[in-house]
Amino acid sequence: MSTAHVRALLDHIDAELPRESWPHWTEGWPQEIEAALLDAAFSARATYGTPTTGVRAVITRWRDHRAAPLDDLTALAAHADEPEGLLAVLNNRQRVPGNYTTKAEAVATAARSLTELGCITSADLRDDDAQRSAIVAVPGFGAATWECFAMQLGVPTAASRAVVCDFIAEALALESPATETQADDLVAAAAVRLEVTGTTFTHAVWRYQRRQQRAAGAR
Repeated sequence: MSTAHVRALLDHIDAELPRESWPHWTEGWPQEIEAALLDAAFSARATYGTPTTGVRAVITRWRDHRAAPLDDLTALAAHADEPEGLLAVLNNRQRVPGNYTTKAEAVATAARSLTELGCITSADLRDDDAQRSAIVAVPGFGAATWECFAMQLGVPTAASRAVVCDFIAEALALESPATETQADDLVAAAAVRLEVTGTTFTHAVWRYQRRQQRAAGAR
Protein backbone atom coordinates (compact mmCIF):
# COMPACT_ATOMS: atom_id res chain seq x y z
CA MET A 1 0.00 0.00 0.00
CA SER A 2 1.32 3.41 -1.00
CA THR A 3 1.41 6.86 0.57
CA ALA A 4 -1.59 7.69 -1.62
CA HIS A 5 -3.54 4.87 0.02
CA VAL A 6 -2.71 6.23 3.47
CA ARG A 7 -3.81 9.71 2.39
CA ALA A 8 -7.07 8.35 1.00
CA LEU A 9 -7.72 6.50 4.25
CA LEU A 10 -7.08 9.63 6.31
CA ASP A 11 -9.39 11.67 4.06
CA HIS A 12 -12.13 9.08 4.52
CA ILE A 13 -11.71 9.23 8.28
CA ASP A 14 -11.88 13.03 8.26
CA ALA A 15 -15.14 12.83 6.34
CA GLU A 16 -16.83 9.97 8.19
CA LEU A 17 -15.53 9.87 11.77
CA PRO A 18 -13.69 13.11 12.59
CA ARG A 19 -12.00 13.08 15.95
CA GLU A 20 -13.75 16.23 17.14
CA SER A 21 -17.19 14.61 16.91
CA TRP A 22 -16.80 10.81 16.92
CA PRO A 23 -16.74 9.71 20.60
CA HIS A 24 -14.82 6.46 20.13
CA TRP A 25 -11.30 7.76 19.54
CA THR A 26 -10.11 5.95 22.65
CA GLU A 27 -8.40 2.66 23.41
CA GLY A 28 -11.62 1.34 24.92
CA TRP A 29 -11.22 0.11 28.49
CA PRO A 30 -7.75 -1.46 28.67
CA GLN A 31 -7.19 -3.51 31.83
CA GLU A 32 -10.75 -2.74 33.00
CA ILE A 33 -12.79 -5.84 32.29
CA GLU A 34 -15.79 -4.64 34.31
CA ALA A 35 -16.01 -1.41 32.31
CA ALA A 36 -15.65 -3.33 29.05
CA LEU A 37 -18.54 -5.64 29.92
CA LEU A 38 -20.76 -2.75 30.99
CA ASP A 39 -19.94 -0.91 27.77
CA ALA A 40 -20.70 -3.94 25.60
CA ALA A 41 -24.09 -4.35 27.26
CA PHE A 42 -25.26 -0.77 27.64
CA SER A 43 -24.11 0.47 24.23
CA ALA A 44 -26.42 -2.02 22.47
CA ARG A 45 -29.22 -0.16 20.69
CA ALA A 46 -28.58 2.93 22.77
CA THR A 47 -27.06 6.37 22.38
CA TYR A 48 -23.47 6.26 23.59
CA GLY A 49 -23.77 9.68 25.17
CA THR A 50 -21.22 12.08 26.60
CA PRO A 51 -18.79 11.51 29.49
CA THR A 52 -21.66 12.33 31.87
CA THR A 53 -24.56 10.60 30.10
CA GLY A 54 -25.41 7.26 28.55
CA VAL A 55 -22.94 4.39 28.68
CA ARG A 56 -20.12 6.35 30.26
CA ALA A 57 -22.41 7.59 33.03
CA VAL A 58 -23.27 3.97 33.87
CA ILE A 59 -19.58 3.10 34.07
CA THR A 60 -18.86 6.19 36.18
CA ARG A 61 -21.56 5.21 38.68
CA TRP A 62 -20.11 1.73 38.95
CA ARG A 63 -16.58 3.14 39.31
CA ASP A 64 -17.70 5.46 42.11
CA HIS A 65 -19.43 2.56 43.85
CA ARG A 66 -16.44 0.26 43.54
CA ALA A 67 -13.80 2.84 44.49
CA ALA A 68 -11.24 0.39 43.10
CA PRO A 69 -9.74 -0.59 39.73
CA LEU A 70 -12.46 -2.09 37.52
CA ASP A 71 -10.63 -5.29 36.69
CA ASP A 72 -12.34 -8.00 38.72
CA LEU A 73 -15.53 -9.57 37.35
CA THR A 74 -16.40 -11.15 40.68
CA ALA A 75 -17.73 -7.74 41.77
CA LEU A 76 -20.38 -7.81 39.03
CA ALA A 77 -20.94 -11.56 39.32
CA ALA A 78 -21.90 -11.11 42.97
CA HIS A 79 -25.16 -9.52 41.78
CA ALA A 80 -26.23 -12.40 39.53
CA ASP A 81 -28.77 -13.86 41.96
CA GLU A 82 -30.09 -10.52 43.22
CA PRO A 83 -29.61 -7.91 40.47
CA GLU A 84 -31.67 -5.20 42.16
CA GLY A 85 -28.60 -3.96 44.01
CA LEU A 86 -26.73 -3.53 40.74
CA LEU A 87 -29.72 -1.82 39.16
CA ALA A 88 -29.75 0.68 42.02
CA VAL A 89 -26.05 1.44 41.66
CA LEU A 90 -26.13 1.84 37.89
CA ASN A 91 -29.42 3.78 37.96
CA ASN A 92 -30.32 2.41 34.54
CA ARG A 93 -33.14 -0.01 33.78
CA GLN A 94 -32.64 -0.39 30.05
CA ARG A 95 -33.48 -3.85 28.80
CA VAL A 96 -31.53 -6.06 26.44
CA PRO A 97 -32.65 -6.57 22.83
CA GLY A 98 -35.58 -8.96 22.94
CA ASN A 99 -36.68 -7.53 26.30
CA TYR A 100 -35.58 -10.66 28.21
CA THR A 101 -34.02 -8.91 31.22
CA THR A 102 -32.46 -5.64 32.20
CA LYS A 103 -28.99 -5.00 30.86
CA ALA A 104 -27.71 -4.90 34.44
CA GLU A 105 -29.00 -8.41 35.11
CA ALA A 106 -27.51 -9.68 31.85
CA VAL A 107 -24.14 -8.17 32.80
CA ALA A 108 -24.18 -9.89 36.18
CA THR A 109 -25.12 -13.22 34.58
CA ALA A 110 -22.36 -12.94 31.98
CA ALA A 111 -19.83 -11.96 34.64
CA ARG A 112 -20.68 -15.03 36.70
CA SER A 113 -20.39 -17.30 33.66
CA LEU A 114 -16.98 -15.88 32.81
CA THR A 115 -15.67 -16.14 36.36
CA GLU A 116 -16.76 -19.78 36.46
CA LEU A 117 -14.43 -20.30 33.49
CA GLY A 118 -11.57 -18.61 35.33
CA CYS A 119 -11.88 -15.35 33.41
CA ILE A 120 -11.77 -12.80 36.21
CA THR A 121 -9.44 -10.03 35.08
CA SER A 122 -8.60 -8.55 31.69
CA ALA A 123 -5.44 -10.65 31.60
CA ASP A 124 -7.62 -13.78 31.59
CA LEU A 125 -9.64 -12.88 28.49
CA ARG A 126 -9.10 -15.07 25.44
CA ASP A 127 -10.85 -15.24 22.11
CA ASP A 128 -11.92 -18.84 22.59
CA ASP A 129 -15.17 -20.73 22.19
CA ALA A 130 -15.84 -21.19 25.91
CA GLN A 131 -15.50 -17.53 26.87
CA ARG A 132 -17.35 -16.41 23.77
CA SER A 133 -20.21 -18.78 24.58
CA ALA A 134 -20.39 -17.43 28.14
CA ILE A 135 -21.36 -14.06 26.65
CA VAL A 136 -23.41 -15.15 23.65
CA ALA A 137 -25.51 -17.59 25.72
CA VAL A 138 -26.92 -14.79 27.88
CA PRO A 139 -30.44 -13.95 26.61
CA GLY A 140 -30.33 -10.63 24.79
CA PHE A 141 -26.59 -10.75 24.19
CA GLY A 142 -25.02 -12.05 21.00
CA ALA A 143 -21.96 -12.14 18.79
CA ALA A 144 -21.83 -8.34 18.61
CA THR A 145 -21.76 -8.17 22.43
CA TRP A 146 -18.75 -10.48 22.51
CA GLU A 147 -16.96 -8.57 19.76
CA CYS A 148 -17.53 -5.25 21.53
CA PHE A 149 -16.40 -6.68 24.87
CA ALA A 150 -13.20 -8.11 23.41
CA MET A 151 -12.50 -4.96 21.39
CA GLN A 152 -12.71 -2.77 24.51
CA LEU A 153 -9.91 -4.85 26.03
CA GLY A 154 -7.70 -4.89 22.95
CA VAL A 155 -8.32 -8.57 22.20
CA PRO A 156 -8.67 -8.93 18.42
CA THR A 157 -11.00 -11.51 16.95
CA ALA A 158 -11.39 -12.80 13.42
CA ALA A 159 -14.67 -10.90 13.11
CA SER A 160 -13.27 -7.60 14.37
CA ARG A 161 -10.32 -7.88 11.98
CA ALA A 162 -12.75 -8.47 9.12
CA VAL A 163 -14.72 -5.35 10.06
CA VAL A 164 -11.55 -3.23 9.89
CA CYS A 165 -10.60 -4.79 6.54
CA ASP A 166 -14.06 -3.94 5.20
CA PHE A 167 -13.70 -0.33 6.34
CA ILE A 168 -10.36 0.03 4.58
CA ALA A 169 -11.74 -1.52 1.39
CA GLU A 170 -14.57 1.01 1.40
CA ALA A 171 -12.24 3.91 2.17
CA LEU A 172 -9.96 2.99 -0.73
CA ALA A 173 -12.75 1.83 -3.07
CA LEU A 174 -11.15 -1.59 -3.37
CA GLU A 175 -13.00 -4.28 -5.28
CA SER A 176 -12.48 -6.79 -2.45
CA PRO A 177 -11.72 -6.53 1.28
CA ALA A 178 -8.19 -5.58 2.23
CA THR A 179 -6.02 -8.43 3.45
CA GLU A 180 -5.05 -8.51 7.11
CA THR A 181 -1.47 -7.63 6.18
CA GLN A 182 -2.60 -4.65 4.13
CA ALA A 183 -4.94 -3.56 6.92
CA ASP A 184 -2.22 -3.86 9.57
CA ASP A 185 0.19 -1.78 7.48
CA LEU A 186 -2.39 0.93 6.78
CA VAL A 187 -3.60 1.06 10.38
CA ALA A 188 -0.03 1.48 11.61
CA ALA A 189 0.73 4.22 9.08
CA ALA A 190 -2.53 6.11 9.64
CA ALA A 191 -2.18 5.89 13.43
CA VAL A 192 1.25 7.51 13.22
CA ARG A 193 -0.11 10.34 11.08
CA LEU A 194 -2.98 10.89 13.52
CA GLU A 195 -0.68 10.59 16.54
CA VAL A 196 -2.80 7.88 18.14
CA THR A 197 -2.09 4.27 18.98
CA GLY A 198 -3.02 1.47 16.64
CA THR A 199 -5.47 0.24 19.28
CA THR A 200 -7.22 3.62 19.36
CA PHE A 201 -7.43 3.74 15.57
CA THR A 202 -8.81 0.21 15.34
CA HIS A 203 -11.37 0.84 18.09
CA ALA A 204 -12.68 4.01 16.43
CA VAL A 205 -12.95 2.34 13.03
CA TRP A 206 -14.57 -0.80 14.43
CA ARG A 207 -17.25 1.21 16.26
CA TYR A 208 -18.00 3.22 13.13
CA GLN A 209 -18.18 0.23 10.82
CA ARG A 210 -20.43 -1.70 13.22
CA ARG A 211 -22.81 1.26 13.34
CA GLN A 212 -22.91 1.36 9.55
CA GLN A 213 -23.61 -2.36 9.40
CA ARG A 214 -26.44 -2.05 11.93
CA ALA A 215 -27.94 0.81 9.95
CA ALA A 216 -27.86 -1.41 6.87
CA GLY A 217 -29.59 -4.21 8.76
CA ALA A 218 -26.56 -6.39 9.50
CA ARG A 219 -26.46 -8.46 12.68
